[in-house]
Amino acid sequence: MKKFNFSLQKVLEIKEQLLENLKIELGSLNNDLKTIEMTVKNLRYRFKEINDKFVEKSAVAISVGEMAYYKLLMSSILKQIEKKEEDRQIVLKKIEEKRQEIVGMNMEISSLEKLKDKELEKYGKAVAKKEEIFIEEFVSNKSMTKNYAVQL
Repeated sequence: MKKFNFSLQKVLEIKEQLLENLKIELGSLNNDLKTIEMTVKNLRYRFKEINDKFVEKSAVAISVGEMAYYKLLMSSILKQIEKKEEDRQIVLKKIEEKRQEIVGMNMEISSLEKLKDKELEKYGKAVAKKEEIFIEEFVSNKSMTKNYAVQL
């Protein structure tokens, strides 16, 4: 009997490759998220430093120009933080979508593997049945040959 061949093997292999690609994309998105979070952390630290410097100078004496400079600088940093937080939310949404894609792909692969297992089981039963028939024929032929030899 011919060797077992799963008719959807190529589809299964393609799905597995797509799953690997999705996992790589998810890893990249997670790296992007870490980068954004680190940037936000650095911006908040920088804002705190500038605010502390502003408070310190305001306690002593500060010119209107200097005050405007610090206010403008802090406002700029707050806008950058706000933009990065928006970027963070976008990346989080993409991560969730990618996770859903991965779950879906895992389910597709699982169903293909179950189908493969069922076909392999059918194949195994067919092979066993053919072997059983062959043995029965062999035994039958052997006994017929023996009977024929005895008659001669």
